[in-house]
Amino acid sequence: MWVMLLNAVIGFILGLIPLLFGYFSKQLKLGLLAIAVTTIGGGILGIIISIPGTIVFTWLVARNARRAKNVGFPPAEE
Repeated sequence: MWVMLLNAVIGFILGLIPLLFGYFSKQLKLGLLAIAVTTIGGGILGIIISIPGTIVFTWLVARNARRAKNVGFPPAEE
């Protein structure tokens, strides 16, 4: 029981990385999904899920932020 709780806390701390990155990149939904996956996955399977989840979601946030920036929403008026 305590081990699962400790792993969930570790998952939560690791999930803060993509959450904060998503917050500042205007990808908050993806960041919230990341913190949920890393916390729950950390509680169930420990760092086996938390670390890869952090890496994958950080990459997804970065990719989506770059795509949104390249598309140019809203169109820039000069």
